[in-house]
Amino acid sequence: MDMFAVLEKLAVPRPNHSEAVEKTAAYLQGLLSSWDIPFTVQEFVLRPYQQLLVGYACFFLSLLVLLFVIKRKPLPILISAVAIWVLLFLEFEYFIPLVSPLITKTGQNIIVNFPAADAVRELVFAAHYDSKTDFFDHIERAKVYRFIPIAGVLGLLMSLWVLLRKKFASLGRPALSIATVCLAGALSVYWGLVALGFGGYIFLSGQSCGAVDNGGAVVTLLALAKDIREGRVKTGKSTVTIVFFAGEEVGPQGSRHFVKKYFGEDAAKRTVPASLVNLELVGQNGNMLYWTKNGIFLSFLATDAGLRARLDAAWKGVSGKTMDAGGSITDDALHFLRAGIPAITVGHTGIPGLGEGGFHDVTDCMDRVNPDNLYLMRRTLKKYIEGY
Repeated sequence: MDMFAVLEKLAVPRPNHSEAVEKTAAYLQGLLSSWDIPFTVQEFVLRPYQQLLVGYACFFLSLLVLLFVIKRKPLPILISAVAIWVLLFLEFEYFIPLVSPLITKTGQNIIVNFPAADAVRELVFAAHYDSKTDFFDHIERAKVYRFIPIAGVLGLLMSLWVLLRKKFASLGRPALSIATVCLAGALSVYWGLVALGFGGYIFLSGQSCGAVDNGGAVVTLLALAKDIREGRVKTGKSTVTIVFFAGEEVGPQGSRHFVKKYFGEDAAKRTVPASLVNLELVGQNGNMLYWTKNGIFLSFLATDAGLRARLDAAWKGVSGKTMDAGGSITDDALHFLRAGIPAITVGHTGIPGLGEGGFHDVTDCMDRVNPDNLYLMRRTLKKYIEGY
């Protein structure tokens, strides 16, 4: 299989709200069919504009805070400020949809399964096939998002400050009024930047091709599936399941549905234990990388040390190097970890180069792909499977 040639066909903008994501799913299914690899399609309700709708809803609520500050109404300020927190945490941390169901479509997870007779384990490998374009890249948006807790707290304190100003005449001086309105205005500007981070792509003409995020990972797992089908990987007593997720860039939604439906409520108590190796940013320059934690706002779960050791041994056997440790990430592995399933996310560092910057951006194109790392990851996963 010419991995680079397949990636060239795959590396087109394929955001969840577009028809291109369905065409990509059809392309993947067509390839699997042409290789005589059985697969199933798991459909789910996809909310393709989740981040856009949440971002601009938060911005609208911040404008209400500004309006009520001008009108000196502390209780409506408090309600609007609390609503921002509720919206963010329910939609992103607890995956309870509030505004995102306003627009839905059908998402598709593509599942390839190679069952083993008398299996003693299930090794799951995953990658998302959707792409995304953002107003800010990964590193730039992190610089904006880091102030969300401060902005949220200031919004809450604003209601208390306005209440105090109404009760004490000494706090009602014009200079303090101007300063209060300016601070509320600054908060609205900040939430406007957050909204641009969540949904500013509607103002952009250039689109990310998602060559490395996450086309390289998808191509790697396609090659792995073909190798297993053609007997080039000895799976032994391991059932191998390969999943291509939709909705990762807006949730991650596809993996949440998969874990709930495929594993059920007691995933960690299955007779045949499962684990996940999730692939992100595969195929750019640099050493193999694993992320140490996975989470969103409140809790960050440590990725599995046992999987890390096995992957490190496999990578060292292929490249002679030890994996690098990354920081925190939010991706499809999160729902596996929350269900008690050992999981880890691996990719490549991107060094020399942009590292983890320049994604969700036009710079994520074929020029960024290192073909050697695609093949090295393919060999590493083979060695990892055969190491059990």
